[in-house]
Amino acid sequence: TPRDHPRRADVCALLGSRLESPFSQPHPGNDPNRSLRLYIEAHGCRTSPPRVRIRAARKAASLLYSARKYRESISILEDAVNLIPSVDLRFLKRDDQQHMLSEISGLASIAASVALQAGRDAYDSLKILELGRGIIMGFLIDSRSDVSDLKTDHPLTFDRFHRLRVEIGSPADGISSASEETPNQRQNRAISRRWVAANEMEEILRYIRGLPGYAGFLLPPTQDAMMKMAVNGPIVVFNCTVYRSDAIIVTTSAITSLELPKLLYDETVRRMKELASFGGGNWKKQGQDNKKMKDLLIWLWGAAVGPVFDHLESNGILIGEGIGGTNLNRILWIGVGQLSIAPFHAAGDHSRGSTRNTLSRAISTYIPTIKALTYARQTKLRLFEEYGAAVSPERFKKAKILIERNPRLLLVPMPETPGAGDLPGVQKEVLHILDLAAGGPVETTLLRKPTPVEVLKEVSHHEIVHFACHGVSNINNPSDSHLILFNQDRDKADNLRARDISNLVAQNAQIAYLSACSSAKNSSDDLGDEAIHPASAFQLAGFSHTLANLWDTDDVAACEVASDFYDLLLKNRGHCDDDHQLVSAAFHKSVKKVRDRIPGKPLIWAPFIHTGA
Repeated sequence: TPRDHPRRADVCALLGSRLESPFSQPHPGNDPNRSLRLYIEAHGCRTSPPRVRIRAARKAASLLYSARKYRESISILEDAVNLIPSVDLRFLKRDDQQHMLSEISGLASIAASVALQAGRDAYDSLKILELGRGIIMGFLIDSRSDVSDLKTDHPLTFDRFHRLRVEIGSPADGISSASEETPNQRQNRAISRRWVAANEMEEILRYIRGLPGYAGFLLPPTQDAMMKMAVNGPIVVFNCTVYRSDAIIVTTSAITSLELPKLLYDETVRRMKELASFGGGNWKKQGQDNKKMKDLLIWLWGAAVGPVFDHLESNGILIGEGIGGTNLNRILWIGVGQLSIAPFHAAGDHSRGSTRNTLSRAISTYIPTIKALTYARQTKLRLFEEYGAAVSPERFKKAKILIERNPRLLLVPMPETPGAGDLPGVQKEVLHILDLAAGGPVETTLLRKPTPVEVLKEVSHHEIVHFACHGVSNINNPSDSHLILFNQDRDKADNLRARDISNLVAQNAQIAYLSACSSAKNSSDDLGDEAIHPASAFQLAGFSHTLANLWDTDDVAACEVASDFYDLLLKNRGHCDDDHQLVSAAFHKSVKKVRDRIPGKPLIWAPFIHTGA
């Protein structure tokens, strides 16, 4: 195969793979470095599709790491991660996007570990994670910010950029041909064009990043931008690989890393698989699962969360005197890879009187990436500004406008669902919210026997949406994870899928409360870093806050948490400088109240999580 052929990378990678076993067990006559050279050559084939080059880079880096050549290993991994923006996903179907990304699953996690092993600083490691995770979400965010702005501000530049990205990512045999061309002529033309396109892409990216306001185009947040995102509390990123485990900690003054020697990869994989198996069954299994869950939470504290709290408290970042009290700091958690399903908010010993647990020490929020957090905080949340306040004559006009724009709440209850069990707590939950809204600054819309079409139409007109229904996580296709509603005839069930929700652009969106099983469950091993579920879909639709569940929930507990949340949200309105803090604090107190009542049953109180701003 010619060196500049678009399929050269495939051929080199295949040969390297076949030689890799002899490389591991060398014998006379074999060159132990041949596999490595072939993988490196495959990665360097600029005319080949980026995803093929990325796979080859990963294999080369693994061999380099095994030889303790950490700097060479991270160099090639970093190159591979930087290829990701060249992969055009925006015009692929969602299923094809997921398939393509499953092929490079875990790349960023490994690269981040190798970066630290090679002596790179914590920001370099975090930058790699930001660039190589949450790709589908990142493309959608970019299309609604960076890329859409470029299309508006510089349409000709956008057209050129888009054409190049499609061309570079297309199959080698996808190029159109003139009827008089021979196969060799067509191949040579394709090779030549690929080289030109690769060079032009580098040029256009440099040009775009030189435009005013576009220095960070399709790049991870800068170090300063990341630290600014920690203004309401430190951001803690857990990364566990076969090489090492670390917490990367972002505060307003620094980005640092903390190695976690007790967070062993094999045990982490086993524990997370065990976590995924909990739930369902009879009372005996539930009792056994709760016992195992308590053990898992204590392990998670000892191996990961506890050392982070010790570090934060010893460095004065968190105030120890707030432990067990009401004046708690916030922490924003990011779990990478296997740890994307870990319940950091519930880690620790919850026996009565113990404060060696997260709930006693901090208010927890989950975010998939710092880019997603930035997106969620684009708008300052002021749900109840001016309501009920004494208004001076000169401010009357402004206040009147604000009062007339009281937050609108959409209620989507499913107490009865065709083909699924009844949810008796839903009726009580909804009635409680309606009673609260009647006496406060909230306008409500109640959908009876709601359908997906009806809900999608209404969501954009409400600041708050509340679902009380069944939820399902789809392990094979996470974009098909869904909330169960009625079909158009209202005689059968129909699904409101994550993929449909994420296509919304809701201008008024603020809070999405998903009182539904597994509405924030990340069940796909290969797509764990993509965070694809209904909760993240509502974030993409524009909701700054999503309140959801990591696994199956108890109907009574779900009703209690939701009712207490709205009680606190309305009671404390106007007592916070920013309602972002108000939302997370109200939810924390609601969950902690259930924990305090039944600490020995974490499967009942621990699934409830806050995600977003």
